[in-house]
Amino acid sequence: MPPGEWTLLAALRALYERVPRRVLLVYVDEAGRDAGSLDVTGLVAETERIRGLLLDHGLRQGDRAVLLYLPSLDFVSAFLGCLAAGVVPVPVAPPNPFRPGYDAEVLSAVVAGSAAAALLTHDDYRSLVTPDSRWPAVPWVSTHPGTAAEAATDEVFGRWYEPADLDEPVFLQYTSGSTGTPKGVVVSHRNIHHELIAIARDLGLGDDTVAVTWVPHFHDLGLVSFLLDTVVGFSSRTYVMSPLTFLRDPALWLEVISRVRATHTAAPNFAFDLVVRKTTPERRARLDLRSLRVVGSSGELIRPGTVSRFLEAFTPSGFPPRAFYPTYGMAEHTLSITMGGSGPLRVDAEAIEKGKAVPLADDDGRPAVAYHACGWVTKPGARLRIVDPRTMEPCGPEEVGEIWVDSVTKARGYWGLPEETEATFRAVVADGDPRRYLRTGDLGFVHDGELFVTGRYKDLIIIRGHNHYPQDIEDSLRDAHPVIRPGGVAAFSVPAPRDEAAGERIVVFAETNGDAPSLEEAAEITRAVRGVVSRDHGVAAEVVLGPRGLVLKTTSGKIRRSACREAYLKGEAAVWPVTPEERDT
Repeated sequence: MPPGEWTLLAALRALYERVPRRVLLVYVDEAGRDAGSLDVTGLVAETERIRGLLLDHGLRQGDRAVLLYLPSLDFVSAFLGCLAAGVVPVPVAPPNPFRPGYDAEVLSAVVAGSAAAALLTHDDYRSLVTPDSRWPAVPWVSTHPGTAAEAATDEVFGRWYEPADLDEPVFLQYTSGSTGTPKGVVVSHRNIHHELIAIARDLGLGDDTVAVTWVPHFHDLGLVSFLLDTVVGFSSRTYVMSPLTFLRDPALWLEVISRVRATHTAAPNFAFDLVVRKTTPERRARLDLRSLRVVGSSGELIRPGTVSRFLEAFTPSGFPPRAFYPTYGMAEHTLSITMGGSGPLRVDAEAIEKGKAVPLADDDGRPAVAYHACGWVTKPGARLRIVDPRTMEPCGPEEVGEIWVDSVTKARGYWGLPEETEATFRAVVADGDPRRYLRTGDLGFVHDGELFVTGRYKDLIIIRGHNHYPQDIEDSLRDAHPVIRPGGVAAFSVPAPRDEAAGERIVVFAETNGDAPSLEEAAEITRAVRGVVSRDHGVAAEVVLGPRGLVLKTTSGKIRRSACREAYLKGEAAVWPVTPEERDT
């Protein structure tokens, strides 16, 4: 590595000088076969080619370019080509070219918010798009592989942009928008340097690291923890799969891990449930997962039940339980906040509704709620605090409050939004602490030095003074009725009628498999859902049934509860059609 704080391109150059023929990235097709690769020399050549291409199209230092790529290795070259030209890359999920819909609206908002000068893509995607009024009116530039650039020399490296100040933006990471409009997080060169150093240390990365990922390349977990740490040489090789390949056949993820003897991988919580549901004992028996050292769980709330089901299913396949590695992080902190959670914790259900985490022993018969530890703060100089989000006063031991954090990887703010930046990235605790903190918007508590996340502050449901976490309600409904789709449940609150004292009432969206249920079937499902919510949470719920698509989600699979609430209040939710006779009944 270069001495001191370095940039991504400086680290790539150092890697080229050390191991120019190392194969860094391998693309895995929908059948689980290796379908393409990129070594250090090829990546350097593509970076230089795209640098020149961007300059030829009139892009200049400081411009922003939105990157729209299908899962492929082309994205990596385009990202680094932007950096070499001094252009700030803005990775975004490519909208469905045939039904752009909501994703095209998000894309237009990102282009407008970032004042992007161009949309970069490859022919694989550009050939599918017919630009019309739904698409942003900015130039498209295809970076599809063409003639190879000249061989790497000191002259070539000397053309690459190097920032005068490491606090300059290295890229804009637009948030997934699970609770609102996506905002562009400004990640600096200094941020990414320290994040990659921290990841390498905490995860034990090195020349013997072999990673497998299907996490989207435009998501902070996929981009930073897999692609960029490989580009700078902290991982020896990373096998890249499409998220769609994983969703179609989740077992392929583990089969590739078994085949290439991978040491590292990671995924959001839902993936571990999905791979259990979609694999058979016979297929699991063919796996050999003994090579795994770290399997991160990040990107959404970690459910203890999910972890136990996954371990039960795959320990016979050689999966080492100690490899399961819960973490907590967010784009506003570049990526990671806490690392290496130890395990689940049972807390008193009644106390947690009042904002207090009271641990219970396993043999304690009182009603309990379980949360999984997300680990410790590991970055030098970092500090995490639990704060009352209304008073800004620090919370006491094992009290639930908003998670605030400050470290060298705290991002610079939101692009073009100074007021939101001040409120979110420079918050002050009311006890005189001079530090300026990032408000994560997540609620949690600390027990024995470890962080436990309980949910999003904006999603919290308060009924008669008691706090209810939608994730807990959703988790309790996973087995409420056989026809409810796994992962197809969303709980949120809406204002209660004026004559009710509760202030809020709970609405549950539930997706069902198969055709539209009959009136009798719908009534049976509704009774089952209401019964579980009443029994486990002591509250009533309105139940709305619909097909797949009723529960709105982000591109990374997070439930968009605010969007679900808005659709419900506007009468725009994708519910099952109701006949006039059923409506009258």
